[in-house]
Amino acid sequence: MKVLYFIPYSPANPTFGGSLRIYHILDYLCTHHDVTVAGFSNPEEEKALIKNFPVLSGKTHFVDYPYKNSNKYLLLIKSILSSHSLWHQYTMSEPLQQILDRLLRNESFDVIQSEFPVMGMYSFNSTAIKIIDSHNVEYDNFKRMAKVKNPIKKIFYHLESYKFYKEETGACKKQDALFVTSERDISIFDQSVPGVPKYLVPNGVDEEYFYPKETTPKPHSLVFVGMMKYVPNYDGINFFLDEIFPKIIARFPDTTITIVGKNAPTSITRRANKNIIITGFVEDTRPYMHDASVYVVPLRMGGGTRLKIMETLASKIPLVTTSIGCEGIDIEHEKHALIADKPEDFANAVIELFENRDLCEKLADNGYELVMEKYRWKSICREMDRAFEELTGIKTATENEGKNRMKYESNGIYK
Repeated sequence: MKVLYFIPYSPANPTFGGSLRIYHILDYLCTHHDVTVAGFSNPEEEKALIKNFPVLSGKTHFVDYPYKNSNKYLLLIKSILSSHSLWHQYTMSEPLQQILDRLLRNESFDVIQSEFPVMGMYSFNSTAIKIIDSHNVEYDNFKRMAKVKNPIKKIFYHLESYKFYKEETGACKKQDALFVTSERDISIFDQSVPGVPKYLVPNGVDEEYFYPKETTPKPHSLVFVGMMKYVPNYDGINFFLDEIFPKIIARFPDTTITIVGKNAPTSITRRANKNIIITGFVEDTRPYMHDASVYVVPLRMGGGTRLKIMETLASKIPLVTTSIGCEGIDIEHEKHALIADKPEDFANAVIELFENRDLCEKLADNGYELVMEKYRWKSICREMDRAFEELTGIKTATENEGKNRMKYESNGIYK
């Protein structure tokens, strides 16, 4: 099957959730289909991408990122005064539309898959089946971000939610199908774009990269991994440090939390001390995860599903999360993880895991079984293939796992 994969950034060196999802989908597509990739990338990234996926040689069509050297504050002001969202301004490019037009004049495709609704806003003069892979319901995600305390940011995210609702629903209505990561997202899209078929293609884990390690974790040690400029992550960590961590310290004064992720704002970095360790970007998050007694996900906003949850479970690390943190994943309280939304309940859940290793082992074993059964990338992408077959009527090629595949061995930091 001929697939045009239309992406907003190169996954050559995936360092956050969106790029990891794109990487694993592209990995699968290159193994099973005739793939052409178009979108945004710089020459260095394009070279690295073709090195990772040699089958793409001569089949990449990129333009450089728009506004990469622009003043972000001027763009922000322009966005506030515009009827379009800031994300729309960052990703709409006439040179890319011209490349897309030329490509679709010269080649025929069976499927055009766009990553994120912003890429689905381009014009596709083609009879191919058109699909948006929606990592989140973006307008709903912006609406949740508007819960931040900063009044200026609150207004901005409300405006982005309003603008992106129109842009996102408009793009989705032009598609033949949507891929979504959770049942919740399906229900939201059913309200805004009821006539477009939706297929559940959740986030997953590379179980060969994230695996249990037989080590003894450091006593009373916590870890959180995430790209810290992402609003739900830094909001969640500030919430944890303000309202949850003091309650844990009162019971176990030697407790530490290691916050792993690049671009931490000053509101977090200034709090570093003997109990709060800020690493910044690291090449490999696994040693920090394996050292921890408990992984915490204190998120209060966000959309889609969090890859960090599946990777924690695949690594057999006991987990405490909010209900939003594990949203869209088939996690059961006290079976796979402890789920708590109130600060006192969250702190008590962490303390319980510090004191009850039997419960830790039970949660870790059950969580691992859940991931192996439902959330491995290979299995998830096969469901995507079944959607291709249903939508196009074309039978996909026989599986040949491993062809044109290079294992990505530096996950970095991700959403």
